[in-house]
Amino acid sequence: MKQSAYPTKTSMNLFYKPDRTTKPATTALYVLFVLVCLLGLGKLLVYDLWAENREAQRGLAAAEEQLTGTMAQLADYNEVRERYSRYSATDEEQALIDRVEVLDMLEEAVGGIARLDSVSISGDAAQVQFSGANLAETAQIVRVLESFPIVAGTVVNTASTMETAGAQVQTSIMIQLQKEVEEG
Repeated sequence: MKQSAYPTKTSMNLFYKPDRTTKPATTALYVLFVLVCLLGLGKLLVYDLWAENREAQRGLAAAEEQLTGTMAQLADYNEVRERYSRYSATDEEQALIDRVEVLDMLEEAVGGIARLDSVSISGDAAQVQFSGANLAETAQIVRVLESFPIVAGTVVNTASTMETAGAQVQTSIMIQLQKEVEEG
């Protein structure tokens, strides 16, 4: 039989490593490590939030300054609104047909043929009196007037003359006006 060979230790290691974790230098390193960690956390959790808050405070101050300037500009808003409403057209006035447009229409329709004696515009009606045209020319004037989009209808109240046939006629026409239909 063979003898089994077991390992054996034939020498002894007498090297001894002393524990240095209790020395002041090691303790100082641990304290320094903890301080660096606390500084990093302090920057993230305190300084960054403080800087963000300070930036938000600056933004707030700028916004408040802008608001103050805007409010100073709006200080006389009620006075301006009152003046605007005094000089701007009311809803009733906006519903009326432009008088200059009516006068231009009458000038175009009657101008070269007869002489306008009087024009009275009230609301959406116009009363027109003209002279110097015979009955055929009066009918032509009425056709031209009715061709305008702002004319809803016309009524010839009187067309009379004291003279012989073909003489000049004194004519009174009532024109019903309407707002021009906007093409969409």
